[in-house]
Amino acid sequence: MAVEYDLLTVVETFEDAANRHAIDEIMAMFSDDAEFELVGLARLVGKKEIRAIFEYDAGVKGEIQLINCTAKTATVSCQLVERNDRLRAAGLDKLLYPSCVLSFTNKLIRSWRAVPDPEPARTLDQFWGAVRLWIAEHYPADYARIFTPEGRFIRNRDNGERAVQLAREYRSRGY
Repeated sequence: MAVEYDLLTVVETFEDAANRHAIDEIMAMFSDDAEFELVGLARLVGKKEIRAIFEYDAGVKGEIQLINCTAKTATVSCQLVERNDRLRAAGLDKLLYPSCVLSFTNKLIRSWRAVPDPEPARTLDQFWGAVRLWIAEHYPADYARIFTPEGRFIRNRDNGERAVQLAREYRSRGY
C-alpha cells in the first residue's frame, strides 16, 4: 500500500510542477532514458527531447489535470485533461486523453504514454496543418524558425508563443 501512496504523491507533485511550468523540477522527475508519448501527436526519448515539450507547454500556457489515478506496483493509470492556448486557438477548450499510463523506476518516470480522444485530436491536427501552410505562405521567416525543412514543429517556449499568435491572426482573418 505504501508504494501506491508514494506514486500517487509523485504524480500529484508532477502535476503541480507542470502547471507552474517549473521545468527543472519536472525534468528531475524523469529518468535519463525516459520515453514520452502522446500517441499520434509526439514521441520523445530522453530528457533533452522531453524538456522541449515542457518548454513548449510553458509557451502555450498549458495546464494539465491527471484525474482518476490508480497505482499498481510501478505504474499509475489515469486520464489526462490538457488545456492551453494552442487548443483554444483551434477552437477547443480541452483535449482529453482517456488513457494515460506512467511507468516508474525508483520513483522516476520511465515511460509516459497518453492516448488522446481521437475526434478532437483530428480537429486539432487539421487546424494546425492549415495554419502551418498559411504561416509558410505569409510568414516565411517565422516558418523557417518554427518548423524544420521537413515541416515538423520545433518545440520550445518561443515557438509555442509565436505559433499561437500566428494562429490567432489566421483565425481573425476568417480562415
